[in-house]
Amino acid sequence: MVLIRTMANRTKQRRSGGLTLLLYQRPLHPELFKILSSRQFGRKAYDADVWLVEGGHVVAFSANENTLAEVIAIKSEPVTDRGLIQSIPCRGERYHEMTAPGNIRYMISTQEEQLTSTLYEATKHEILAYAQRRELMLAQTSATPDMGGILSVLDVECRSHELLVQSFHLFDDSFLVVKTQGIFEVPKR
Repeated sequence: MVLIRTMANRTKQRRSGGLTLLLYQRPLHPELFKILSSRQFGRKAYDADVWLVEGGHVVAFSANENTLAEVIAIKSEPVTDRGLIQSIPCRGERYHEMTAPGNIRYMISTQEEQLTSTLYEATKHEILAYAQRRELMLAQTSATPDMGGILSVLDVECRSHELLVQSFHLFDDSFLVVKTQGIFEVPKR
């Protein structure tokens, strides 16, 4: 007699491809994305367009006629090659920093976590409650035959010379949580 036990608390297989960070040295056209939510932020030193897109987000930060666009997306292929400066997979824990033309300083840390189903559901509930309580940018997509449901949350903080963007992207089909913390900064004059 063979005894087979299944564990309800196991993790699912990692989604193939995961998320990718794409950096562009130009504004990106909205038609390249399925935008679920958008907001504009502005200060004397900069302007920013922030979009929650299906399975990720876009931040276009403009200062002194220069733009740096951060795209966090499911697709590993760039949405366009024009103006692409870097493509970095968001695997494990990563840190990246650079200075773009126009003296835009950019820093980002990414963290990818594969959770058990129980921990994933608790984390999702906690992030959703936090987002609703603080009225953060939030988008939920339902599961389709090709992909599980996705929860994306952006917490954006505007300061006089910098924009801080914290994101959470949760993928139901793989119990994957990707967190990012990015800073766009221009020098004080």
